[in-house]
Amino acid sequence: MKQRQVVFFSLAAFFLVAGLLSGSRVFYVLLFSQLFLVLATLALNLWAAVTFTYTQELSAPRTLRGRPVTLTLTIHNEKPLPFPLMRVRLVLASEKRQQDLVFNLAPDSRLEHRQEMPCPYRGAYAVGMTVIDFLDLFGLLRLPFDMRLLPYYRLKPLLVYPRLVELSRLNMPALDMQRFTRHQNLTDDHDQPYPMVRDYQPGDSGKHIHWKVSVRQQNLMTLTYEQATEPSVELILDLHRGGYDGENASQAEDIFCETATALVYYLLRQNWHLLVSGHGHQLQHLSGSSLKDFQPIYQWLASVRFNSRRSFVQPLRQSLGSSRARARIVLTTRIEPELGSLLGQNRLSRTSIYTLVAGPARSNPNETKLAGLFRQSGLPVWFVHYGDDVARVLQGEW
Repeated sequence: MKQRQVVFFSLAAFFLVAGLLSGSRVFYVLLFSQLFLVLATLALNLWAAVTFTYTQELSAPRTLRGRPVTLTLTIHNEKPLPFPLMRVRLVLASEKRQQDLVFNLAPDSRLEHRQEMPCPYRGAYAVGMTVIDFLDLFGLLRLPFDMRLLPYYRLKPLLVYPRLVELSRLNMPALDMQRFTRHQNLTDDHDQPYPMVRDYQPGDSGKHIHWKVSVRQQNLMTLTYEQATEPSVELILDLHRGGYDGENASQAEDIFCETATALVYYLLRQNWHLLVSGHGHQLQHLSGSSLKDFQPIYQWLASVRFNSRRSFVQPLRQSLGSSRARARIVLTTRIEPELGSLLGQNRLSRTSIYTLVAGPARSNPNETKLAGLFRQSGLPVWFVHYGDDVARVLQGEW
């Protein structure tokens, strides 16, 4: 196309100069013929850009990682003139993946294109047409038209959930449910305190006196409340790409969220009080105590962005000292010795700490060094890579 443009406009310049020097009408006729051709092709391109209509639909707005979704694009030409050559750029459900569709349309015709997207990674995507290039028959002019500039145009949203792996157990002794006594027979709502009655003591508020029991016992009785001593777990998520980029970053994020999903589902199924802390550009908290709370956390894990740009040491130090959790599970993509040193300083606390490091399919050579540092401190650590069996890793030895 560029060669045609160079030849065409070089001839136009030659005809102009030759006409000015010689005064011959032939050169001016050729020059204005070229000008007319340019205006005609420009008008045809503008006509196509203004008059074409389209529809684009997804076979499903949500899917599970690995399950394909089909994008159906239909472009109509309902006018009596043919459309010029069109090149449509499609954005697909993968990071920085695009595909070009080249075609032209005769009058009163339509083109239907079905694009199957394999959805290899979890995430929130916007798919569909972005830029349309209108190319004339002679290859002289290219008219790019960005659909996203139109106020009414919207790309199709697609949410890809991470895979849900059900765990039968965890190799984390602090999460052994047989070690704790629960109060589930008293109430189904763990957030509500338990009422108890005791003898009145000087200083008790009159509002808390249980008058019915006091009359029956012939003694002032005070109504008190005690909070349920339910075991709790904090899942600390480091929303950082771990120094990866491109395909490796997508793989690390995907296995990270798949691992987090498996842990959340297992803990909520066991009715643990779970606090999920996401350390990204902003700190985000989600909580739950049963499987009824799983779906909001699952949807958040499907769409959360890994946008942390700062060190994880300081936020982790604050998180370790902020709440009284029975156990903490740290999930990160970074391989940093500073994390092992910080967690080693807290190993004597009453809170058990477990660490998981997620990464792409190709393992990082520094993992061996980090594993040795954790073992010296007596801290359990697991490494999980994209493509690994998450259940086998989490239920195996560290």
